[in-house]
Amino acid sequence: MRDYLSVKFEQFMEDFNLMEDSKETNWRRFVNYQFFSQFQPGRLDTDADLLDQICVEYSEFSEVHGVLFLLNDQILTDPQDIDDILQRDTKGLFELYFLTTSHTGNFVQQLEKLFEDLDVTENGEGWLDILRYAMSKNIMLRWKGDPRLSVVSYDGEGREIAWNFSDKFKNWFSEIDPIKIDKKRLQDIVNSNENSYQGEIECKALLPIVGEKEELGNAFVTCMSARVLIELITTSDGLLRRNMFDDNVRDSQGHSAVNLEILSTLKEHPDRFVLYNNGITIVCQDVQQKNGKYILENPQIVNGCQTCNMIYQSYQSNVNLDGVQIIAKIVGSHKEDVTQGIIRGANRQNIVYEEAFETIRTFHKNLEKYFENNQVIGFQKIYYERRSRQYADNLQIKPQQKISFCGLIRSMVTLFVNRVEDSHRHEYPLLKKYKDNLFIDTHSCQPYYLAAFLYLNVDRLFRDKKLPKELSNFKMHILLLIKEMKGGHSPDLASDEIDSYCDRLLKSLENGKMLQSAQEACKKFEEIRTKWIKLKGNQYRFGIKDSAEFRSFLMKEIYGASEEHTAEKLYTGYVAKVDLDIHNTLYGFIEHEPKNVFFHEFDNPGIDRSYIGKKVSYKIVLDGGQERAIDVRLI
Repeated sequence: MRDYLSVKFEQFMEDFNLMEDSKETNWRRFVNYQFFSQFQPGRLDTDADLLDQICVEYSEFSEVHGVLFLLNDQILTDPQDIDDILQRDTKGLFELYFLTTSHTGNFVQQLEKLFEDLDVTENGEGWLDILRYAMSKNIMLRWKGDPRLSVVSYDGEGREIAWNFSDKFKNWFSEIDPIKIDKKRLQDIVNSNENSYQGEIECKALLPIVGEKEELGNAFVTCMSARVLIELITTSDGLLRRNMFDDNVRDSQGHSAVNLEILSTLKEHPDRFVLYNNGITIVCQDVQQKNGKYILENPQIVNGCQTCNMIYQSYQSNVNLDGVQIIAKIVGSHKEDVTQGIIRGANRQNIVYEEAFETIRTFHKNLEKYFENNQVIGFQKIYYERRSRQYADNLQIKPQQKISFCGLIRSMVTLFVNRVEDSHRHEYPLLKKYKDNLFIDTHSCQPYYLAAFLYLNVDRLFRDKKLPKELSNFKMHILLLIKEMKGGHSPDLASDEIDSYCDRLLKSLENGKMLQSAQEACKKFEEIRTKWIKLKGNQYRFGIKDSAEFRSFLMKEIYGASEEHTAEKLYTGYVAKVDLDIHNTLYGFIEHEPKNVFFHEFDNPGIDRSYIGKKVSYKIVLDGGQERAIDVRLI
């Protein structure tokens, strides 16, 4: 009879189409998937590239089976992520996780050799590039302190393993934390990742908040100790239960000024913390009293992520938290609209970047429904997972059918903003940079569906080994080539022709033509890359993925012209003024940074005074060196 873990393992192999690989290799991938999913639940379901990067298969380090690096609590997927995080934060806290399913001393030897020879170890592995850059001189100068190392070992029998690192190796890290996983602990991690979790809190009293409507459920206000909060938000391994923050509109903001102030209060005035801090908001499916404790069913902390992270960091650093109390509002409700209202209302009380609310906007909800209602003939149905793990309970929907916000914005930046060199960056720097181009309320859903369709299907062809493995790092370039070679230049996203363009391109890929188109794109990419290296020199074979110059060269080679196609930038803003000029024609200004943009009735027939205060989309042109708005349209 199969046990619970065996069933989950078989499901994992089916979901990720791994049936042809060895059972030993797949088990290592399964352990990696489950353990590292704790750091950003749902991420590995929609980012198979990250799963590949985490699962190490490198002969020189044969006993290292999994790696994950964090900088200020953020997962690093590319060296560029380090620059993006340090651009926001003044200092960086670097955390390294190395996982093994082996139990020999070779693991220790290999790990020590890795750090000893880091500067001379051969390139080519993504995780090595990240590690090497994070430990380069310029980045080390911005460390908050020595990095933390966690050594994770899995043994089904739970045997004791002693890691005897040399003193020299230990001195490179602020601490080395051994994490041991046996079969029972792995099963607990699986349940936790699926948010099958009952949290218990012990507090003196809960003050009921009486609502007039039943759907509000149970609602209370209480004051809990830092010790109780730590027990609620950490696993038995002492790791932060990051899936408790799935519905928080922003993740940890690193070592910002606000967070440093929180840390200072915890250390210097713990008794005043409850007075200085706004507290946290917990939403769960139900709250029940049992044996003097309160049981929270699948709790989510929707406001107070920064507070929880700073308390957790203080706990890790052995700060005395005995006198720390936290105000908590606890709501038990099954209604999603109630939960969403709480999320938005709670976070509006603090400064939150607008992009943190992006995926709860109506545009994204409509996009989610559009995906559910459409399917390309001959292909699997695809889904937009705008909220982490929202389709986790539907076992019929496999990971290769789901695209996250991260994958969607990367594919849109590649295909319709024509900036493939930026596509590897984190989603929030991309949104900040291209927010005036993408996810505009007046946009059709069709190009977003097309981008997701190409992204998921090309990714699947690479995983099914139907495309050259050595080109998998250039997947986004292959997407761009398929689009340009099959469809030609695309209209502007605001154009009336965009839907017909997408329809034509999707129809051209029906009846088994997707594979042929992808293979032709791979062949074309190889030809262009070979020509690029021949013209520029052998040193230019590196750095192609994030080179704007190579992207321009690629587009020129496709179209045989010196001019490259770029998407026109579409802006949004509010009309500040509409008035008549001396010729009795209307003109006005739209709010814009650093100064408002002028528009005139001549360029925008149909405008009237009712536009004042309303949100519009528009494009900007230069007229005698001055900016002018055209195509002004109400949203």
